[in-house]
Amino acid sequence: MKIQIAEGANEFGNIREYRDIKITSKRQLTIPKAFFDYLGIEETVHAYLLDNAILIKPEQKKSIQDQDIQTILQNVMSEGFSGDDLADEFSRRVKEYNRFLDNRIDGFLNDITSDAVSEEDEGDDFNGLDMFFDEENGKNLEKGREKQ
Repeated sequence: MKIQIAEGANEFGNIREYRDIKITSKRQLTIPKAFFDYLGIEETVHAYLLDNAILIKPEQKKSIQDQDIQTILQNVMSEGFSGDDLADEFSRRVKEYNRFLDNRIDGFLNDITSDAVSEEDEGDDFNGLDMFFDEENGKNLEKGREKQ
C-alpha cells in the first residue's frame, strides 16, 4: 500500500500511516482502530495545541514504583540537595526503598506459602464465598432475596 503524506506532515517525525478523518457536527473524531491498537491507547490521551497542529499522544501509565521513585526525587530536591549530594542521597533512598519492597515481598511470599496456622486462624475456614450462602442448607442467599 502506497502511503500518501500530506504536505508538511513530515515535520512530525516518522510517519507510519496517513488517513483523513472526518469530524462530526459535535466536533468529535474517531481514531482509526489500527492507530489505536498500534499506540496501545487505553483510557486517556494527551492533546497538545501546537502553532499549526494538534498532537495527540497516549497517556504513558507509570507504575506505582515509578511514581514512588519520582516522589523520592522530588523530596530530595525539595530538601535542598544538589549536585553530587543530590545523586548520592537519591541513590541511597532508592536503595532503601527497594530493600523495603523486597522485605515486604518476601514476607508476603512466606505468608502465602506457610503451612503453619496460628491459634487465631484455627476454627472455621472462610473461603470468601461463605457470605453468599446460607450455612444450614447451602442455598445461594442472593437467589433467596430475589424471591422475597
